[in-house]
Amino acid sequence: MKTLLKIVLGLVVLFVLFAIFAGDDTATSDTSAATDTAQVEIETEVPMEVSARTLYQDYDANEVAGDQKYKGKLLQVSGKVASIDSGLGDEANIRLIGKSEFETVMASGDDEFTQKAATLSKGQDVVMICRGDGEIIGSPTLKQCVIQ
Repeated sequence: MKTLLKIVLGLVVLFVLFAIFAGDDTATSDTSAATDTAQVEIETEVPMEVSARTLYQDYDANEVAGDQKYKGKLLQVSGKVASIDSGLGDEANIRLIGKSEFETVMASGDDEFTQKAATLSKGQDVVMICRGDGEIIGSPTLKQCVIQ
């Protein structure tokens, strides 16, 4: 029951966050410049290797320690696909099995990420380069993911 409540609350929070940030299309050139800068940083930074299971367990044990270890860091995350969902703007969200199929790590990315996500299947092993983005209602989140 607790897990179901976490999942429902997580989805509500994600919906609210998306609604807040998705409405502003006026800064597209700024976004493009920021994306280019982020790509340069990713190319020069060496990613920390971690499995989705370890990432989930570390956050489950202590969210503050998890943030200090992973948030804002470039990560090479490996794991098994639990689900592939379409968000509000039709962008892909891939959930990797953390502790169980229902306790997952959520990964998101750009249009290229969405295109590659369309080729994946539930249960498939995958490796991604992502930026750690903290935890939302018990689920570690990853952003700016690139599927390898």
